[in-house]
Amino acid sequence: MKNIFLTFILLVQVISAQNKRFIYQYDFIPDSTAKDKMVKELMLLDITNGISRFTSQRKYISDSTIISPANVGKMVMPPMDLNIFYTIEKNNGIVFFKTNDYGLGKIKVEDNRDIKWNIFEEKQTFLTYTIQKASCSFGGRKWIAWFTQDIPLQDGPYKFHGLPGLIVKIEDLTRSHIFKLVGISNLRNDYIYPFRNKEMEEKKIDLTSFQKYYLQYRNDPGREIRQLYMQGKLPDQTDTSGNFRTGAEIVREVEALAKERIKKDNNIIEIDLLK
Repeated sequence: MKNIFLTFILLVQVISAQNKRFIYQYDFIPDSTAKDKMVKELMLLDITNGISRFTSQRKYISDSTIISPANVGKMVMPPMDLNIFYTIEKNNGIVFFKTNDYGLGKIKVEDNRDIKWNIFEEKQTFLTYTIQKASCSFGGRKWIAWFTQDIPLQDGPYKFHGLPGLIVKIEDLTRSHIFKLVGISNLRNDYIYPFRNKEMEEKKIDLTSFQKYYLQYRNDPGREIRQLYMQGKLPDQTDTSGNFRTGAEIVREVEALAKERIKKDNNIIEIDLLK
């Protein structure tokens, strides 16, 4: 028992002393009427100095590409075909849902809901880890999770946290949303997430207000970008492929793409937001 305890302490020290990136594969079905069309995304859970950020790899690459010209006063439009725009930030047990795109705008939503977990005795082996089963209800769905105390971080993909170990697998009972750990790497000690649009004011809203705001966005996805354009805050610019767009063209393209995406995005991860 003494040796086991010592090993656990050492593991905690190693994990805590380093900035870590946990890479998940996210398989999801956006359209409930087309269950055979599953989308796959790589997602990054970056833990640095006790703060975790969860976002898609494509969004991370896009933000990294855009921030360099932004730092010298040049505006570059992000790709409009991203599937996932949000970032989930967890800080001292508080969960924040953040967006920074032309659709919802730059918002920060505090989500203070407790996730009530049921932990079972059932265990399996996953990669090199011993994992244990747990379940919860969240966002209008029932979830089955597997966590490992071999990585003693009370964190996981999306907003999921609070188990006595890292969540390595989690899926809802309909298997519409599945997260699975596929890799771990170290981050440099000076790692900083490439936040863009730092000059834009961030709207801070509560979860109840966000639901109304989100439904409003789905009914009129061009509202925010039209306001930016009318306020003169949407200049002519190039996209990440080097194509030139006028502000008016961007408004039309973003609105058309958003309407098409929303039409096929009826099976969102927090399905109760649509009620």
